[in-house]
Amino acid sequence: MEYNFRPQWRPWFFQMRQISACARCGNRHRQTFCFAASKKCFKCHHVGHYARMCVFRPNQEIQKCKDVTQTKLKSKSQKDRDSRRIKEYFDSKSLTRSLPFANLRDSAFKSCLDSTSILKCELTCVKQKLSLEQKKDESQTDEIFNLREKLRHFQSVSVENEKLRADVLRLQENQKRQSVNMDNCQNHVKHINDLELYLQRKIDFIFEIQQVYEEMVTEKRQLFNENSILHFKEDDYYKQIRELSIKLKASETEKEQLRSTLNQTTVYQNQNRNFQSQFGYFR
Repeated sequence: MEYNFRPQWRPWFFQMRQISACARCGNRHRQTFCFAASKKCFKCHHVGHYARMCVFRPNQEIQKCKDVTQTKLKSKSQKDRDSRRIKEYFDSKSLTRSLPFANLRDSAFKSCLDSTSILKCELTCVKQKLSLEQKKDESQTDEIFNLREKLRHFQSVSVENEKLRADVLRLQENQKRQSVNMDNCQNHVKHINDLELYLQRKIDFIFEIQQVYEEMVTEKRQLFNENSILHFKEDDYYKQIRELSIKLKASETEKEQLRSTLNQTTVYQNQNRNFQSQFGYFR
């Protein structure tokens, strides 16, 4: 069987050659489907085609773009009007600067013309003086408050000093008492030492008694052991005595039996003898 590896001719190749190129992507395909339908152009930034197939011109883009603002040019009459207004403004400024009160502000000029301005100045001066006096009063009140705090502090310090003096006096009295107590303590210490010696002697005596007691306990244990041994021996002797008594009873019973048998034999013999004596002969 022969195999043909050449590409076979298909009818749709011929159909694709007859289809014209797409206006969106530039490739040949069916009109129902195109990849560039949802793509954005890099030149005009519109959706629906690639940049290589872009047809828009820059002038057309400026006209169609809504974000671009068109600048309006002024007419000659408008320019003349603006220049005239600027000249009038600068003339008025130059006139005001030439006057002697040009450097003054409007509020200062009005205050010079106004009759109540003097009273206002005096009131402001009085207010300033009052404010200064109030500040002085506040500073004085602060100083008074600080002095009161210092007095309280000194009073508290004096109270603490009195307490310290009382504590010092107490300590001195305690030292005197301690000096007296030290003598008493020395006497007590001597007495305690004597008692300790006495207790040591008693302890030694008690220790000796304990040793004697332990020796007695050991002797008692030995005697108890010996007594127990003697009890065991006594029990053995009692057992032997019981056995001997049983044997004696058995021997006595045997003796009695023997005696009874002997008595019977003697009685029988005597009867025979009596019988033979009657008949005149003996066996």
